Amino acid sequence: MINIFNAAIKSSLTLENLPAAPPFSRYLNGQIIHAKRGEVEVEFKLKPEWANPTGLLHGGMQSAMLDDVIGMTTSTLGYEGFLITIDFHVDYLGKVKVAGESVRVKAKLVREGRTIVHFVAKIKDNKGNLIATANSNNLITTYKPDFVKAIDKT
Repeated sequence: MINIFNAAIKSSLTLENLPAAPPFSRYLNGQIIHAKRGEVEVEFKLKPEWANPTGLLHGGMQSAMLDDVIGMTTSTLGYEGFLITIDFHVDYLGKVKVAGESVRVKAKLVREGRTIVHFVAKIKDNKGNLIATANSNNLITTYKPDFVKAIDKT
């Protein structure tokens, strides 16, 4: 997956146009800024429908972006099977207006155990202000999802 992510970076592809991206990642349509084993950073242009009633980025969308980038980061580790989230915790620490803004989400591997892998992620606005953080533990499985099978065929 790192090769696919780096190809997307070089060609400025957004996730909407990345063949291996799952449907939800395509909907969020971020642009991968950086990818290496255990670390991925994605920039998301905020959409009006992602706002809460005050015009700020909705907490559910923050959670979704954090989870999605952690998911991308799991794919950089090279496991045969899919990593499944077993817990996920978000701290909402700041705010960002949706109108005309973008955010960057960076996820990073913290600890790689025999069966559990731990990640942290952060959302920052375009000025570098911290908006939210997440912690996630993921179970290493032998399950191979359809998008991995499709990549294997290429």
